[in-house]
Amino acid sequence: MTERESLLQLWDESWNEGTWFASWSAALRDVTPAQAAWHPGAGRHSIWQLVHHVVFWRDVTLAMLAGRPRPDDAERERRNFEPPAVVTEDAWDASRRTLERSHEALRGAIADESKPLDRLRYHVVHDANHLGQILYLRSMQGLPPIES
Repeated sequence: MTERESLLQLWDESWNEGTWFASWSAALRDVTPAQAAWHPGAGRHSIWQLVHHVVFWRDVTLAMLAGRPRPDDAERERRNFEPPAVVTEDAWDASRRTLERSHEALRGAIADESKPLDRLRYHVVHDANHLGQILYLRSMQGLPPIES
């Protein structure tokens, strides 16, 4: 199996099945907008903010692969860990759909043999780190564990 094939397998498993921990789709299933917006204290991020953070950096990678520049400091400040504008079911659904679309877009980049893997491979570990934080935030709110 090539490195690209291995990364694709891990990427797909992280969305659908999970590996030794839960998948993205399972971790976000049945999380209400209020639970997604909850944060454990000042200076700590919510599930929703972590979702926005992951989407932001995926977008940065995809933009760089397309030859566009990295975002400036103002955009990074605004979008990195961006809180939800409103806490509604529609807004939470939109954020989850955006995450799923970004997952599919990054999968396409990983599968594209013309794209270098150097930056793409780091999303596997970056995103797994934040998925772990989301799972911990779920447990802090009393949500049931996810069997993987």
